[in-house]
Amino acid sequence: MNKIIYVYLLDTMADWELSYVLSAINMRGTQNKISHKYTIKTVGYTKDSIQTMGGLTVTPDCSIAEIDSNQMAALLLPGANTWDAPQHQALLKEVPGYLEQGTLVAAICGATLALANLAVLDTRKHTSSALEFLTGFSPTYQGQALYQQALSMTDNNLITASPAGALLFAKQILTALAVFPSPMIEAWYNYYLTGEVDYYMELVALSN
Repeated sequence: MNKIIYVYLLDTMADWELSYVLSAINMRGTQNKISHKYTIKTVGYTKDSIQTMGGLTVTPDCSIAEIDSNQMAALLLPGANTWDAPQHQALLKEVPGYLEQGTLVAAICGATLALANLAVLDTRKHTSSALEFLTGFSPTYQGQALYQQALSMTDNNLITASPAGALLFAKQILTALAVFPSPMIEAWYNYYLTGEVDYYMELVALSN
């Protein structure tokens, strides 16, 4: 049975921040089919549709109550302006346990603030939009000494990213989950980073 990568949906989610990683995980045409060991499922507080920051209406595949933690490989948390809404605590309160059991948790942009409020960032290297973003908006954040000036940061099974770091964020998720062999991930990343045709041809060659 495929392991599940859960993507949390909430109103105003920054849909573009997960576009690189989701399209890569679902990439077709690879002989080795490595990416197909994962199934992506969207999850919401309920199954009610949400509207993204980009104006898309998206309906979750399942609710928080239906998450199968035994089959969960990763939880992806996008940026949004609504993370402080109380209903999202139903998911956020589970995050420390997910990390403890070894599940990959990846948060970008505003989702990092939600983790700061849980004290998750107080003991792990991390990044965000800016250190001032976390210190200014999280009354409980104590992770200043572990803050990294980076587009995206991995510390064991926690990945955090700046809103400007979606591509590196995607690379680090693909690497952590071993979605593809390392040379293929590097070629994919370098092509989208630079647009150089040599990297595109390398990616094609490694995909076939």
